[in-house]
Amino acid sequence: MKTLVIFDVDGTLLDSGNLHHDLITRLLADDGLDVTFQPWSAYPHYTDLGVLDALFRHYHGRGITAAELSRYDELYEAALREHLAEHALHEIPGAKALLTDLAQRDGVKIAFATGSLRRMARLKLSLLGLKPDDLALATGGEHLTREDIVLAASALAMGAEAEPFRAVILGDGLWDQRTAAVLGIPFVALQTGLHVFNTETALTLADFSTLTAEHLLSLAQPVSLHEVKR
Repeated sequence: MKTLVIFDVDGTLLDSGNLHHDLITRLLADDGLDVTFQPWSAYPHYTDLGVLDALFRHYHGRGITAAELSRYDELYEAALREHLAEHALHEIPGAKALLTDLAQRDGVKIAFATGSLRRMARLKLSLLGLKPDDLALATGGEHLTREDIVLAASALAMGAEAEPFRAVILGDGLWDQRTAAVLGIPFVALQTGLHVFNTETALTLADFSTLTAEHLLSLAQPVSLHEVKR
């Protein structure tokens, strides 16, 4: 049985959670969109698409269009490139080594499921030495909900013929833990200090420096895309 390892990106593989928030908050403010018009917990979907759509409904009385979403996709990437021209963006300790080890193992597939828009996500993953075109990547640019992002990334990684398989998911947010619970996938939490996780995690870590691929893979449990599709 093959094993699928699903990674969030911001705050999980890269120390970019606060940076992502700061960049998009500034860019949206330039367009008269204040992300603090309601608490973050009040957003129905904590993805870039979910936040943008909620802002457009609040300020413009309608959802965001495909053309407007494409514009923000480009703006977000440009803002990150501008930041990277002067500042380094560091990996979560041990992230590259873990990804390399997993990629070399037979029967192991890797997927990336992030709430970020696609262009920014591709740029971030390239900083880890990955080739975005070769990745099973689903983002908050194509999918509104975290669950749909994970399902899409899993389908890209495993293919329709690969049922059943084992899976484990890693993330740094409470929304990641809720998504894992809904989908019935064991959850490994990165405790960055922004969230306090309950005891229902399969494992809680500060970073990847002490996590071996063997330990991570041992936490995976059987799952079926057909069973978790809603």
